[in-house]
Amino acid sequence: MVGTITVDEVVVFIESIIKADYLLADLNMIIDMLDCEVLFQLNQLQKIADVNNRLLDRYLSVKHAIVLDKPLDTAMAYYYKQLSMQGNYMLELFTTIEAANKWMGVSELSSG
Repeated sequence: MVGTITVDEVVVFIESIIKADYLLADLNMIIDMLDCEVLFQLNQLQKIADVNNRLLDRYLSVKHAIVLDKPLDTAMAYYYKQLSMQGNYMLELFTTIEAANKWMGVSELSSG
């Protein structure tokens, strides 16, 4: 993600993943937010969590890494993680793409 990001843009993004019929039933995704500015408030995270619950109904499992380095964005992401805790959803936060890749198990692919 690059530039400014609004709640509505995140909702549209998640809805596009829900509608995608070419993705595997066990979905892995890394969202790079290092070069973006989050333009939503803490009280708007529930809207994202609600649409994310629909995503979890669509896929067997979702492994989701968010890469970010701004303190306020990180704090909001930790709060979002609490809102989104479900059995088939794993969310972790990272400060580097390399660390997110390693958690996803793709570090070997990125090095060669």
